[in-house]
Amino acid sequence: MENNTLHGNEVKNEAFLVHLFSIIRNHWIAILVTMVLIVTLTTVYVFSLPRTYNSETVLLPETSSSSGGISGNLGAMASMAGIKLGGSSSEDAIYPEFYPKVLSSTVFLSDLLKDTVNVSRLKKRVTIYAYFRDCGQSPWWSGMMGSKKETPQEKAMNNENIDPIRLNKKQKGVMDALSGALFCVVDKKTDMITVDVTVQDADVAQQIAANVCNRLQKYITDYRTGKARKDLEYTKKITKEAHNKYLKKQREYAAYCDANMDVTLVSFRQVADRLENEMQLAYNTYSQYAQQQQLAESKVQERTPVYTVIQPATVPLKPVGPKRMFAVAIALFLSFFGSVTFLLARDYWKSLKRA
Repeated sequence: MENNTLHGNEVKNEAFLVHLFSIIRNHWIAILVTMVLIVTLTTVYVFSLPRTYNSETVLLPETSSSSGGISGNLGAMASMAGIKLGGSSSEDAIYPEFYPKVLSSTVFLSDLLKDTVNVSRLKKRVTIYAYFRDCGQSPWWSGMMGSKKETPQEKAMNNENIDPIRLNKKQKGVMDALSGALFCVVDKKTDMITVDVTVQDADVAQQIAANVCNRLQKYITDYRTGKARKDLEYTKKITKEAHNKYLKKQREYAAYCDANMDVTLVSFRQVADRLENEMQLAYNTYSQYAQQQQLAESKVQERTPVYTVIQPATVPLKPVGPKRMFAVAIALFLSFFGSVTFLLARDYWKSLKRA
């Protein structure tokens, strides 16, 4: 029974293949015309799209540890070896896993749009905002759409003075284009940060990637040292006030002693002792604040993170897209497969009608 079933399936398969080859033989002209038409349209479309280039940079942030010192250095060495140690500092609210969110925030992007890049293709230096707004290449058919040109009033409204809280339509479009060109991923095992930038110019991709890394480091550094810097500013302020007070008491004591140099009265000695004690108290207060200022400066240095650039941003030599030959090959396969499938379905539908 099983042999008969297998034999029947083989017969059906052979019959289907014979039928398939007969359809291809009988309709090869229609199949060929369809393939040529679809491949031609795909080729025109793909080769009309502007090429894009990708620049990648890799950063390794310093491992933050509450125990500091040896454990912090050990954590950095472990990250270099591909191992992530636990015990991150509870003082940090922005972990490396949150860096992609930082890069996509309107505040970060609005600051990045103010940076300038050198566009060698146009032989001029422009802001990143102007690059995405004015320097992008478009397919030939985009000119047939009849895009409306901006009036001077609209250009004045769509200037580069971006308010991240209140964006107009044009600024939002430019910011979305920049956000789409950026890609950031963090390795959860090592905290290694990879930043990719994909734009139409190779040199601009490298410059934007370098600017992103610099701004990301500055952003995290400002965050990590924010409280310590505020404490340092306050300590400097009270230290300066204490120093001025000490100098004032010193001048008062010196002036009183100079004015009463030959006086031997007990009342003079009492006043002189009081002024000297006040001067000494002011000096002790100033000395304590000066020590606190040194500690605050050390705290800022301790909280400042160190980033190791594993892979600096480089100018790409080859474009990453569009994949022209791949798209043509896919179009060739799909056009053939689609044509044959359509002919088989039509033949099957006709056979049903005849039955």
